[in-house]
Amino acid sequence: MRKTYLKTTILLVLTVFTASCKHEVDLFADYREVPIIYGLLDATADTNFVKITHVFYPNGDINQAALNPATSNYPGRLDVRLTEYRNSEPTREIILDTITIHNKQTGTFYAPAQKLYYTTEALNLNTSGDKYSYELSVALPDSTIHAKADIVGNRNFKVKSLAVNFSKEYFHTKRPINFYPATNGDYYQAEMSFTFYERLTPDSDSVPRTFSWKVSENDDYYLSHHMDEDTYVLSYRPAAFWMALCEYLGNDTLNESVVRLIGDYPVEIMISACGKNLKQYMYFNNSTSIAPGDPEFSLIDGGYGVFSSRMTIRRKVRLAGETVPDLIENKYYRFKFMGGKTDESALP
Repeated sequence: MRKTYLKTTILLVLTVFTASCKHEVDLFADYREVPIIYGLLDATADTNFVKITHVFYPNGDINQAALNPATSNYPGRLDVRLTEYRNSEPTREIILDTITIHNKQTGTFYAPAQKLYYTTEALNLNTSGDKYSYELSVALPDSTIHAKADIVGNRNFKVKSLAVNFSKEYFHTKRPINFYPATNGDYYQAEMSFTFYERLTPDSDSVPRTFSWKVSENDDYYLSHHMDEDTYVLSYRPAAFWMALCEYLGNDTLNESVVRLIGDYPVEIMISACGKNLKQYMYFNNSTSIAPGDPEFSLIDGGYGVFSSRMTIRRKVRLAGETVPDLIENKYYRFKFMGGKTDESALP
């Protein structure tokens, strides 16, 4: 999403300048460096990152310019700070340092190295009595950009469900995932992952394999008006598990000597909550009307991008109902249940 948004932003800016100027006007006469800031704070993370670049106006091929780090990066190190607020009162200031990562996937913009701003100082989660927010301050050569985000999450943001049921009898129905909501959570997304151990031959080692699939999503307004007692509910479809399993295994099912072992807790539920700013960013970014109608849309005052917060919770759960018998019954997949043994070293 980020790469698409940045490329769209650059193309839109160029389009607006080109369409609104006559031949005798110098396109760069009113040049102003427009920053692009992307930061999502997570109070449960060991390290928080902020990416800071700027819109560029190349004289030549825009795609070639995008592959050059000097085109979109600010030179040197900017003065980037986070001011922490507890119940609207400032409590401390955190200075961000720079780091270069080397694992960005190739795409429109330069890779694999990327310069980011980061801090390893622990951010505070909300409690029953204290609400935290952080203001980002970026000192640019000709201005200072400010953006503020309320921290999403608290210790009570947890998955309540203990099991999931992918039995054939529920194949075409919806099943609930119950969880306790997060403070300042404005939008929720759920995913699941399934892990099993695979042995290709009787003499080979067991190898863990995992695949994931998206489950469902909804906003806080809807979920808060459709609660199950004190919990929010996101739904999953058992059919989605079987389709994801079939796609993941593919031709691997042709190996008749393979054995796949299922443990007691093979499924992990992951629920992510995001703040209001990120929800708006995702909504407008996916809207077909935003590109031609409002190229100046942004959640950063004086720039482009988004500064918000998010938090992800995880819980490993059991397979309920007839899910395990249904998996074992399907000889095509060659699954076996290994009881309470949960790691590779305990396998027979």
